[in-house]
Amino acid sequence: GEKNNLGGGILISDSKELSKIQNTKISYLAGNKNNLNSEFLIFGSINFHQTNVEINNVNFENIYSEDAINIFRSSFKINNSSYSNIQSDAIDIDFSNGEINSVKFENVKNDAIDFSGSEVSIYNSHFSNVSDKLISAGENSKINISKIKGLNSHAGIISKDGSEVYSSDIDFNGVAIPFAAYQKKKEYNHGLLVVKNYDINNFSAKWIKDKKSKIIVNNIPVEIGTKNALSII
Repeated sequence: GEKNNLGGGILISDSKELSKIQNTKISYLAGNKNNLNSEFLIFGSINFHQTNVEINNVNFENIYSEDAINIFRSSFKINNSSYSNIQSDAIDIDFSNGEINSVKFENVKNDAIDFSGSEVSIYNSHFSNVSDKLISAGENSKINISKIKGLNSHAGIISKDGSEVYSSDIDFNGVAIPFAAYQKKKEYNHGLLVVKNYDINNFSAKWIKDKKSKIIVNNIPVEIGTKNALSII
């Protein structure tokens, strides 16, 4: 699209073929402007539903839809890409499997990465100026995270609603709430977050959890829980 004339986006759905986007700049998109009249809701500017996708060396800039990219019930790889000036979520992954490697997030107004019911590995990625969560795992997701950096953001790694998150080699500076685990939806269990080898500076609360969720740091459980974990986050 253009700055004063935003474009819509792309939907690829119900295909067994592999889709590839590479060496591409995607900018000034607003997604489906007539979403309420659609056959099903389309949240992203770039959408993949029940298919397979690889994204390599793709830069997303100035995206105004609910998600810059939405992946639903698909297999995916996102490598060597960036997301900057994103007005809501950058990446939203629902009931999918894949990997995110060497991806940079900057100036994201909501979550950088939001998972529901997914199994994903994240490596070598960098986050700065994220207004909500760097990585949010919900609805029985299983997420492995290693070698990430976060700067000047609200919340770091969040495990909620039956999710299991295993993280190592974490470097946060200016992330207000680096780690959290809690139950948000009563139909799911509590969260589990395992943290190893971390370096955090300039935070407000190192970790927040409710009484039944678990945070294990360098093999030692965090004992203190609160009734108000969700409201604090």
